[in-house]
Amino acid sequence: MSHLKYIDRTRAYYASQGYEKPYNWAQFDEVPFAKLTKPLSECTVALISTSDVAIRKEGEEVSSGDGDTLIGNVYSLPSDTPEELFYTKQEHFDRVATHLDDVNSYFPITRLHEAAEAGRIGKVAARAHGVYTAYSQRKTKEIDAPEVLRRCREDGVDVAVLTPVCPVCHQTISLVARHLETNGIPTVVMAVARDIVETAGVARFVFVDFPLGNPTGEPFNRDQQQAILELALGLFETAEGPRTTVQAPFKWSKGDEWKDLIFTEEQPFLEGEAYDNWMKAKEKYREIKQEGRA
Repeated sequence: MSHLKYIDRTRAYYASQGYEKPYNWAQFDEVPFAKLTKPLSECTVALISTSDVAIRKEGEEVSSGDGDTLIGNVYSLPSDTPEELFYTKQEHFDRVATHLDDVNSYFPITRLHEAAEAGRIGKVAARAHGVYTAYSQRKTKEIDAPEVLRRCREDGVDVAVLTPVCPVCHQTISLVARHLETNGIPTVVMAVARDIVETAGVARFVFVDFPLGNPTGEPFNRDQQQAILELALGLFETAEGPRTTVQAPFKWSKGDEWKDLIFTEEQPFLEGEAYDNWMKAKEKYREIKQEGRA
């Protein structure tokens, strides 16, 4: 089965829910491309994600978006945080087909540290950066992406690996990647919504044909996650120009039925509290648009 076309599927789904005006996804003809300027084994690598990752401390939640680290929609977390303390607050994924219990299936921080220990990369940057996704493309491009760039420069980042979870997350992370490339930092996006990423246009892209939520491998499949990360790292060395896409050679272990069900009336994408939270976010976005800030 070919990859799922999320732009078409989501437009049809939300039209069936009574939304008359389809969302205008980001689309660019020109794609920036920054070349790798030194061996990957000497590079500092940043992990950037829209997966709403946070940290638990002594069994209690430590909000990732509070305090001094949050500017716009951007926050930062210490990359040496023990894996078991990371978790996600993300609700917009395929909750029927998969789960987010393994942070390395969407935020491959441990896999990156393993690559550093093996000498494949120089080191993992001191901070990983989170970006809360936004419907406003202008806000992402003018506020959030520049803030990610600023933090990467502070940390001496040479290259960046970026991962999304939700559909609009794929657009947000692509816009951030484009800004980093424009400003000389090579990037690779690891993602599952191929059409959204390629429509936005990024320099390097590892397409993983898995359900929303696991762009860096199936949960708790360490070998597979390492192999997918290696595909991403290899693109820094082999890509000769923008729009370089490679597809991970793995099939979802439970089959492709999820492609028929996601974003259908048979399987609503959001329900209960997740739906209520999404509606609040939509209303906030409408207010921002009315005020001319979107």
